[in-house]
Amino acid sequence: MFSTLRARILLAALAAITLALVINGIASYTTVKHHNNQQITRNLNAVVSGNVSALHEWMESRSTMLAGMEEAAASRNPRAALRQLTTSGDFMASYIGYAESGETIFFNGWEPPADFDPRTRPWYQAAVDAKDTIVTAPYVDAQSGDLVVTFARPFYQNDQLHAVVGADINISNMVAIVDGISPTPSSFGFLVTGDGILVAHPNSELTLEPSTALSSELNAAYLQQLASATSPQQLTLNGSSKLLLGRSVGGNSGWQLVVALNKAEATAGLRAIATTSAVTLLIVAVITAVVFGLLLSLLLRRLMVARDAMDNIASGEGDLTQRLPEVGNDEVTQIASAFNRFVGKMEAVLMDVRASSESVHHAANEIAMGGQDLSRRTDNAAASLQQTSASIEEITSTVQHTAASAQEANKLSQTASEVANEGGKVVANVVTTMEDITQASDKIGNIVTLMNSISFQTNLLALNASVEAARAGEHGRGFAVVADEVRKLAGRSSEAANDIQKLIEDSQSKVNTGTTLVRNAGATMQDIVAHITRVTDVLEEINAATSEQSDGINQVNIAVAELDRMTQENAAMVEESTTAAEQLKEQADHLAGTISSFKLSQRPPAPLTSNSTKALPAY
Repeated sequence: MFSTLRARILLAALAAITLALVINGIASYTTVKHHNNQQITRNLNAVVSGNVSALHEWMESRSTMLAGMEEAAASRNPRAALRQLTTSGDFMASYIGYAESGETIFFNGWEPPADFDPRTRPWYQAAVDAKDTIVTAPYVDAQSGDLVVTFARPFYQNDQLHAVVGADINISNMVAIVDGISPTPSSFGFLVTGDGILVAHPNSELTLEPSTALSSELNAAYLQQLASATSPQQLTLNGSSKLLLGRSVGGNSGWQLVVALNKAEATAGLRAIATTSAVTLLIVAVITAVVFGLLLSLLLRRLMVARDAMDNIASGEGDLTQRLPEVGNDEVTQIASAFNRFVGKMEAVLMDVRASSESVHHAANEIAMGGQDLSRRTDNAAASLQQTSASIEEITSTVQHTAASAQEANKLSQTASEVANEGGKVVANVVTTMEDITQASDKIGNIVTLMNSISFQTNLLALNASVEAARAGEHGRGFAVVADEVRKLAGRSSEAANDIQKLIEDSQSKVNTGTTLVRNAGATMQDIVAHITRVTDVLEEINAATSEQSDGINQVNIAVAELDRMTQENAAMVEESTTAAEQLKEQADHLAGTISSFKLSQRPPAPLTSNSTKALPAY
């Protein structure tokens, strides 16, 4: 939309005019807003001050009337003064309570109940605490249903509290004054006590409600701050933004009159000015666009002619022999003259480029051919290197398998050596056991020899006993029988000992033979262990040598893999070089095609110099 010079100039002019109007409108709006705010503040102050004065005068006149009751408080019959006070102040009732006796006298002679003590009443205690005229919080009268407050003032004699005079009054007049406050249709005023109780409000249902019923922010602290503020404070009430301004009413009463001015209605004139400025801005912008557009069309007419001529040159066959007409002496003529000079220089440059592009095209063809040959040979070398790497990997796998088998044989020989050692230890234990058996057999033989000796001695003793029994005759017959039995037993013991001796000798002979065989087996086992140990040592040496061979072949494999990677990278680089050469050739063809699209003057191409690019040699 804004691609043309005419549109850009028009846009710039509109932007400048609009910016000036906006700045002027902002300055005017700011100035009017400042004066409007000052006027609002003055008017709001005037409304608040006027109504506060009226309310203050109403309350102050009642307070002054109570202050004039000093003589009546000191007299013994104050009823006449109380009636006068009630009539002149438009009070509903007036009364006096005495501090010493607790007696209460009413203006109309009404007698209170016997238990009525004014000293316990809030109005009495508040006046005593304040030592001045006070106004109680409003309350609803039980009989009339009107909103009522009590004025009370203490009186002293000889610096001692003597009596307190009180008077009840209907504050409908004050409520009417507050209800009449309406600076704008949606604005209003309300009267509130110091502790935030609404005394008067346009909505009678809010009477004696807390001020927070209007807004949660409208508490006692905010009201106190509002009373001392010099400018209106903004707060949202009844769903709309209000400007609040408050002032104290009645001196010591603590009451405050607050006027809530509707901000939208107060600033309606300001918004009207802003709307008028915006409409004026739009109208001026439209008129400016129309008038300035027509003026630019008239001023840029000859420039359009030059543009059409340039477009004819650009949209044709690239005929750089054409020139723009140079008529006149204005800026358009200067542009046409500059364009003609530019086209002349471009034609000369493009003619040189055409000659150079032909040389580049020839050199690119040579480079592409050499790169293709180099790429083919590099691919062959890479394939051979890959086959070599595969063969080395197979050899590595075989060596690793051999190393694993050697390690397995080494483990088996170590196991066999350990088993042979255990067998040798067992045979040694058998030899020791056989020697122990031999020693035991020797001991048994000695015992049998001893038994033979005992049997022989027993046989001799039995023979001697038989001789002695024969000598004894009849008396030794029994002893001869015993001796004969003993001799028989000794004979059998000798025979058994001989049998045992034979068996022991036979066993000892066999044990000796077994011991000899076991000793020979132990010696043979030791020879087997020695040979197996030697075989284990040889296998460990073979395993170590095989591991070294495997490590060496791994190193060779790594080197071949690195060489293969470098060859692959070289091949990739050659491919990239070939691709670059092909792209160079394509660019040269494209350059030649582009140059051929222009119509140039005939000039022979420049010959190749000695520094021209030559074809790469084949590898």
